[in-house]
Amino acid sequence: MKKELIYELITGLPVLLFLYTGLSKLLDFKNFEVSMLFQHLPASVTLPMTYLLPLSEIVVAALMIPDKSRLAGIYAFLIMMTAFTLYVGAALLHLFPKAPCACGGMLKSLGWDQHFVFNVLFIILAVIAIRYYQDKRKLTTKQKPPEA
Repeated sequence: MKKELIYELITGLPVLLFLYTGLSKLLDFKNFEVSMLFQHLPASVTLPMTYLLPLSEIVVAALMIPDKSRLAGIYAFLIMMTAFTLYVGAALLHLFPKAPCACGGMLKSLGWDQHFVFNVLFIILAVIAIRYYQDKRKLTTKQKPPEA
C-alpha cells in the first residue's frame, strides 16, 4: 500500500508540472508566443509549436491521470522532458547565440543550470514511474487466470 502511494505521488508531480506549464503558457499566451518566435527553429515549425506545445502538455498530463492511459502518458512525458532537457543542455553549452526560455510560469526564472537539474529530476521520476508501472502490470497479468 505504501509503495502504491509513493507511485501515485511520483506520477502526480509530472501531472502537476505539465498542467501548470501548459496552462501558464495559455494564460500568458502573448509572452509565450514572443518567446517562441526567438527560438532557433524554422518559422514553419515555430508557429504550430506555439499552439501545440501547451496543448500537448495538458493532454499528456490528462493521459497520466487514469490508470489505463498512465503508462502512455508517462512515456510521452519522458519524451517531451528529454527534448526540453536537450534544449536546456544546448543552451548551457552555448550552442545558440541567444537562447530564450519559453517555459511557463515561474520556471522562466530558473537559470539554465537550475533548469537542467530540475528537468533531469523529472526525467528520473518518469523512469521510476515507468519501471514501477511495468512491474505492477507483470504482477497483475501473472495473477489473472488465462481466459478460455
